[in-house]
Amino acid sequence: MPSQRRTRTFGLLFLITIIVILYTTRSGTQTHASDFYTKTQEALQQHEFAEAARQRDADSVGSRLRAAEEAAKKMADEKSAEYHKAVEGAGKDKSVAGRVKLDGDKASPVPGVAAQGGRPRDQQPVGGETAEDHDVEIELNAILKKSPVIIFSKSYCPHSARAKKILLSKYSITPAPYVVELDQHPLGARLQDTLAHMTGRRTVPNVLVQGKSIGGGDDVADLDETDTLVSTLKKLGGTRIADVLRKEGAPAAREMRRKRA
Repeated sequence: MPSQRRTRTFGLLFLITIIVILYTTRSGTQTHASDFYTKTQEALQQHEFAEAARQRDADSVGSRLRAAEEAAKKMADEKSAEYHKAVEGAGKDKSVAGRVKLDGDKASPVPGVAAQGGRPRDQQPVGGETAEDHDVEIELNAILKKSPVIIFSKSYCPHSARAKKILLSKYSITPAPYVVELDQHPLGARLQDTLAHMTGRRTVPNVLVQGKSIGGGDDVADLDETDTLVSTLKKLGGTRIADVLRKEGAPAAREMRRKRA
């Protein structure tokens, strides 16, 4: 049978254990309810929310950038494919026309420009001519065969707009003139260099009839005002130009000069 002293000792230890447990529980409750603990928890939560928001924004921006890069790459690939397809098509005689100059009904190649189809791609260029020069010749051949009347223009040029208005709006030309906007063409700068060498005119517009330049905006306007545009086109175009007529309702140049006088 345990002694009284041992019983008292066990009772005292039990009481101390109960007191420690109650104190710890109460302290924990007071700590969770304290202003410092509450503010600390709120600050931690706000920090977590801010980090999560920044991560979402970063993911969203990254997604938009990736989408924009993919769209730009896709557009560049499509442009490249279109250009190479056009070049390959021209090399296989799929083009409609070549660079020619007519004397009546007889056509002869214009010096400096490859004949239709050009040299084979695997043939070594002659006289320092590069593969790009060869591509420009083929492209120019293809363009000049689109129509007997070619308008080399730039979309933002007011003089080009004037020439296009006269040739496309005031006159009915069969077949219709073909417009090349050099600022929108992948080989525009090289085409302009070749035209400068071929025709002696570097500026735009540069209007060609069967490979021969009739000038720019002022020249076309002068031909219109002197009522010689129709005869000039018919003479240079030969049988390739089926008809040239002033459109119904378009004022004659002589009438316009009388009104200005």
